[in-house]
Amino acid sequence: MKINLLIILFLLPIYCFAQTADALMDSGNTKKNAEDYKGAIADFTQAIQLNPKSAKAYFYRANTYNAMKDYPAAIKDYGISLSLDPSAANVDAYVYRGNANSANKNDTAAVVDFTKAIAMSKAPTADMYHYRANSKLSIQDYTGAVEDFTTAMKITPDDPALFEYRGVAKSNLGDFKGAVADYDIADKLQPKDAELIYYRANAKGNSGDFKGAIADYTRSLSIDPNRVEAVFYRGNAEGNMKDYPAAAADYIKTIGLKKDMPNVYKYLANALSHSGDKQAGIDYFAKLIEADPNNADLYIYSGIVKSNMNDKPAGIIDFDKAIELNPNSSDAYQNRADAKFGIKLYDNAKTDADKAIELDPKNSDAYLTRANIEVTLKDTVSALDDVAHAVAANPKNDYAYIVRGDIDMHKRLYKAALADYNISLGLNPVNVETYLRRSVGRVRIGDKAGAMQDYNAIVSFNIKDNYLYKRLGDAMNDAGFYKEELEIFDAMIARDTTIASFYVNRGVAKQHLGDNDGATADYNFALKLDTASSDAYRNRGSNKIALGDYDGALKDIKRGLEFNEKDDEAFFVIATLKMAQKNYESAVDNYNSVLFLNLDNIKVYVNRAYAESFLPVYQEQMTADFNEAFRADPGNEQNYNMRGLAYMNLNNPNAAIIDYTLGIALNPANPELYVNRGLAKIASQIVNRAEACKDFTIAAQLGSGAAIDALAHYCK
Repeated sequence: MKINLLIILFLLPIYCFAQTADALMDSGNTKKNAEDYKGAIADFTQAIQLNPKSAKAYFYRANTYNAMKDYPAAIKDYGISLSLDPSAANVDAYVYRGNANSANKNDTAAVVDFTKAIAMSKAPTADMYHYRANSKLSIQDYTGAVEDFTTAMKITPDDPALFEYRGVAKSNLGDFKGAVADYDIADKLQPKDAELIYYRANAKGNSGDFKGAIADYTRSLSIDPNRVEAVFYRGNAEGNMKDYPAAAADYIKTIGLKKDMPNVYKYLANALSHSGDKQAGIDYFAKLIEADPNNADLYIYSGIVKSNMNDKPAGIIDFDKAIELNPNSSDAYQNRADAKFGIKLYDNAKTDADKAIELDPKNSDAYLTRANIEVTLKDTVSALDDVAHAVAANPKNDYAYIVRGDIDMHKRLYKAALADYNISLGLNPVNVETYLRRSVGRVRIGDKAGAMQDYNAIVSFNIKDNYLYKRLGDAMNDAGFYKEELEIFDAMIARDTTIASFYVNRGVAKQHLGDNDGATADYNFALKLDTASSDAYRNRGSNKIALGDYDGALKDIKRGLEFNEKDDEAFFVIATLKMAQKNYESAVDNYNSVLFLNLDNIKVYVNRAYAESFLPVYQEQMTADFNEAFRADPGNEQNYNMRGLAYMNLNNPNAAIIDYTLGIALNPANPELYVNRGLAKIASQIVNRAEACKDFTIAAQLGSGAAIDALAHYCK
């Protein structure tokens, strides 16, 4: 009995000591819940002193440090708790330490903790995946974040936060449509969440749905009127839609809420200068300057307004004043360089660009300004070097890749140009001008399907820019997308019947599709809307050539030149007229005039070469022109078609057959190539007539009236 009593007496202090430690932990948790953090820390510390092996005591004290935002102390205590009890029973220590690491800006460590918690849990909770996803977002592991949010959704499918933040991850991956889909679900689960709607607006804007973005920014602001970022980005969306008055109003509102919003004055200057009310922009900055006459930046913004309004000399005066007030302003020199470049003061502009770079070697835009000047001065080596510096200074400057792409396009390096346009669109997927550039490059390498994708992307943005759509129509016309062009401009005219250029573009499509009367009607209506439309006169003249009205054609073309004497396309149409009249010398002269006005009008080379095929003294030049045509536009089947026609003129049908065959390989849906190859086979002494009839049959199936006539004539 004495032995047993001794054992009991020996154990009694341990039992009392454990009871005291537990009581202290209970007291500590009560104090923590009452936000008496100091008292709680004291209790947990005393419990640890009584029982240094208590994992729970360290865990509870860590929780209190966490509540106090003393994250390093919390992380340390969670670590000790886990060293004392690394079992699954203490899994919460990993979860909580993960949250503490995240709050302490160490999300890499947080991911490790959440991963351990998930691995040791028989049934990991949605929160574990949610927390790990949040930390992966912070370390830019967006793919991993999407995976974890998706797993969490399987456990708690009705948690709007999971859809909201998976949307954020998808946005960062560039999957803006996927992000919008997630935000839509979150919005249904949790309506009237201003932040959520704001995020969706951002995704819509980044995907080119500017109208949808504006609606969401507006809705977010109806819930939270002081969300200044929503006002600012709504202005950006309005600017992207070319609704400059609305954009200017939002930028002014942004300034009222947050004067130091980055770039807001610069964007406001651009919006005001394009808003249609020229004086409003000038007056706005004049008032600011009057209130703060020594603010150099205000003169820069005022100069931008005037320069954008094509009053570059007035803009230069403002930039001069900005430099006088702040001789170290790289932006002032860079903007003055742009203005001088715009009025062809190339040497002075380059000097200013040099100074801008000297003052700020990281001014990416200054390098690009100098690059553009160097391109004009035909120093592409230096220009490319400056683009490289621009990219090094700011790898996310999408315009740098556009400039380099443009240089490569001019050098006929189309694949290199397309690579740069792709990078630019990856950085700024809503720049319609880049889509238009890329479409041209794609056509040049024969990727017409890709070009059509770019045309559709431009239309989908629904931008208020009639000049953009005119150029879109011109690009589609050059690429031979007449049917698609007709569909697009039918839709545009249905939306707005007052835009002359829409009728011109539709008329061009109708003309090439054989609807000459419909084309005439569209050109006539365009001239009712705009009596000075050189495009309408020129194209109506072209249509009259097709109708055999040569005198009327020349009259229209000359009338158009009265409104635009530098219209290179007008001389191209005159050359077409001369070809129809079989005045080949005059045709060549007019093609020369086209290139004098515009060296980039590459379709001239193949057409001039064809004209030269009728003139024996031009045979060497003909070969050179065809070679240049193929170099400039290697993916265009019409080059092979035209050279085939030239070979037929030169009584070489076998060479013509080869060219028509190469053209068909590029575009098997072009019926003209089959008809011409069939005619060449008829003329050839090598190929039998049955082979020619096969070509006519294919062309007829593709809708060629000429093929039907050929079948009737040659294939009875």
